[in-house]
Amino acid sequence: MRVLVTGGCGFLGSHFVRRLAAAGDDVVVLDRLSDFGSLARLEGVPHEFVQGDVADAVTATGAADGCAAIVNFAAETNLDPAGRAAGGFIVTDAFGTHVLLEFARVAGIPFVQVSTAEADSPSTPEAASKAAADLQVLAYVETYGVHASIVRGVSAYGPFQHPAASPAAQIVRAIEDGSPPPVELFGTWIHADDHGAAVEAVLREGSAGEIRRIDSPEGDPRERLAETVQWYRSHEDWWKSLLVAGRSFEDQYARRKG
Repeated sequence: MRVLVTGGCGFLGSHFVRRLAAAGDDVVVLDRLSDFGSLARLEGVPHEFVQGDVADAVTATGAADGCAAIVNFAAETNLDPAGRAAGGFIVTDAFGTHVLLEFARVAGIPFVQVSTAEADSPSTPEAASKAAADLQVLAYVETYGVHASIVRGVSAYGPFQHPAASPAAQIVRAIEDGSPPPVELFGTWIHADDHGAAVEAVLREGSAGEIRRIDSPEGDPRERLAETVQWYRSHEDWWKSLLVAGRSFEDQYARRKG
């Protein structure tokens, strides 16, 4: 099956792309490569890459052309104050989802919206924009009969998480300082592989209008966290380059503000 995965260069999106590619699916990745997106996450993974914005109807529908399904991971993660003031979350989450839903409606193909558990009861503008996108999905199911479904997951951890995000930030800080890494996570977390498995199950077997919530990881969380720590120890070149780039951006932004 040929599948468009938007936001496929992000942390969770890249795990899902790897999963589909391993299953023999033909994957098209649409990603803007801003914020926390990185092509390095898909190194060695067979896929077709299109750089662009989900809110750009020409690019997004061009990437979706010929696909049998769409899975939407695209979301804003690191907007500066100007981007927040301009409604960047709403543009990507709500309008971008609308663009993809319109294609799915016309093409008659399934659509999976990868949302967040925070959309259940949004208390931030970011969560509210994801909830708005989810409402669009459900409206397209009711109004147009689109075979669309939603996945809402709790916070995730695992390999390839950006080193500025938790818990990767705590892990790499411990590695840099030579201090003990975290041995357990407090709160509700799910491993990225479990998240990808749940999204794949919805893609292949989900029903129209379904909202599937994922909050229970497989296996021993402490053991899987230890495996994640070991992955970061073995991939220092990957995350250190991202830290350098991120610190450079922060310095430039601070100079502009100054």
